[in-house]
Order: sequence, then structure tokens, then C-alpha cells
Amino acid sequence: MKSIELTGIRKTLGKTEILKGLDCVVGEGRIVALLGASGSGKTTMLRAIAGFDTIDGGTIRVAGKVLAATGVHLPPERRRIGYVPQEGALFPHLTLAGNVGYGVTRQARAQGRVQEVLELTGLADLADRFPHQLSGGQQQRGALARALAPSPDVILLDEPFNALDRDLRQSIRAEIVRTLRELNVTAILVTHDPDEAFEVADEIAVMVDGMIAQKSTPLEIYTRPVSPAVARLTGATYLLDGTIEGNKVRTCLGLAKIERNEEAEGDRCTVSLRPEQVSVASSGSGIPGQVTFVSIRHGARIASIAAAGHVFSVPLPLQTAIVTEDNVVLGIIGPVMVYPQE
Repeated sequence: MKSIELTGIRKTLGKTEILKGLDCVVGEGRIVALLGASGSGKTTMLRAIAGFDTIDGGTIRVAGKVLAATGVHLPPERRRIGYVPQEGALFPHLTLAGNVGYGVTRQARAQGRVQEVLELTGLADLADRFPHQLSGGQQQRGALARALAPSPDVILLDEPFNALDRDLRQSIRAEIVRTLRELNVTAILVTHDPDEAFEVADEIAVMVDGMIAQKSTPLEIYTRPVSPAVARLTGATYLLDGTIEGNKVRTCLGLAKIERNEEAEGDRCTVSLRPEQVSVASSGSGIPGQVTFVSIRHGARIASIAAAGHVFSVPLPLQTAIVTEDNVVLGIIGPVMVYPQE
């Protein structure tokens, strides 16, 4: 099985512990997005898997083979791992075909592996061009082709779309993910962009302070984040004070059902509320609020509403008749996550 297994991974730089006993498993053919803030250890984890950095403890296995452990450090060129860095980093003095064939055996080149991968990534017509003659998107596809050419067990992608503008980033990302899925490649994609993680991944691993805080499906991660830190990293959220009342919690926006209740009656807690869980009505029961601003984003009206000492930015259908200074009432839609108050 071409899986990735990380057990108890530790890595210290100077006096700072970057990875703190990290555990993570990526199943064969799965694409896992590694999501976290800058400095959380994402790239350090990727570099440890690739073999660019040694580890101070734990075990790294890929396809069942131990690549790193106490007294073991297999060099990168023996790990059968494809690596796509933040910027394609193609060799400027080699053509695209030369770059793709760089890590390929003579026998594989003779059997047409370079041409095969170029065709697979839609770059066959550009084989004789040098990197400076390629667009940013073509360079990133070239970097993927180079990573795929030696037929690696897994592919690691370290924020490879950052340098591209938004529209190009979306199209190139879709092309690359489609290629990985067609080949049933096991992959880890490092990103700090939750939209990107939710768009491409089978699972999302959220990294907080050198550990995997939660790893699950995109839906589970979004609707049931295990902590306020995970909630913030996985999308817009409002963290409100609450008080437990049976299987509900009272907040400044009224009562809401609790998604998971591990609190005792009357306990103070923190409530995680996604923007789309805020209901907006022109009249009726609810918490009074006033619209302070209306904008349009991603095909929706975003209404900024002042209520209960907070300002909530709520996505509404584009056709919603709402304008600045409208008086509205707010409530909560669906169950919410609650956490012990720190």
C-alpha cells in the first residue's frame, strides 16, 4: 500500500520544538490537505517526509517502508517521493523535457516515460521550451510532471499555487488534482487557505502548534471542529460566550442546539458559530440588529449587522432585499459546537 504513516514525529530547531510527537496517516490514493497557520510546522513536516530534514524522534513509513526512525535516515533520492515546492523551481538551463527527465532512469527515458508524463499533464507541445518561456501555470504543471516522472509512491505539494493569480490558481489546482486522482496518487497538499483545502481534499489535517489537532473529512472538520483554534483555521467563525441549558446553549443571539454536549448544566462555554448559521429576518422574534453595510462577494450579499455588541457578516442570497440601516432580527440556524471556556 502506498500510504504515509507518521508516528510520534519530533523535530527541534535550536531551542524550539517544531513538531511535538505528531501522528498522521494518509491512506493509499487519498489526497490530504495539511492546513495550518504560518509557523505551525506544516513545511517542516513535509520536509521530514521527503528526507530533506532529519527527525529527532518517531517513525516515518511510506508504502510500508521505514524511511526515518531512531538511527535511520534514508536520503531523499532513495525515498520514491515526488516533491512540488512553492514555486516550480525548474532548472533554468534545461528544457521542460530535460527537467521532467532529470530524475528518470535511462531505461525509463528510452521507454518514453518523459513524453508519457508530458502528455498526461498537457505539456507535450511545450517539451522544448525553457522555464522562462513558460507561464506560471505551465511551470507548476511542469513541476508536477517532474515529480510524477520517476513513478513515486507519494507526492508532496508545498503550497504550490501561491504565486499564481486567483483565476489561474483555481484552474491549475483543478487540473493537478484531477491528474492525481486519475493516477490514484497518494498526496499531501500543504496550504494555509481553507477554501483550497475544502475544494481539493479527501481529508483535512489541521495543524496547530506542531501537532495534528484534527484530521477528518471536510464536512466533519467544518461542522464539528474540535477546538476554537480548529474552527478559526477552517473558515470564518464567531466565538461567542455561552451558558449550557440542558441540550441547548444560550448565547447573545438566543438559544441554540448543541452539536456535542460534554458540558454540565449551567457551565460557561465558548460557542463556535459559522456565518451561514446566523439567521436574518426583517421582523419576528429574535435579537434586534441593524445593517451597517452590504457588499457582494462570491455570488452572495454579505450583510454586516451590528447586534448584541458584535458585528456579524452574514452571507445572504443575491436577490435578498436588504440595504444599509435596515432593522432586522437575528437568530441561530442548526446546532453549534461548544467548548470549555478558557
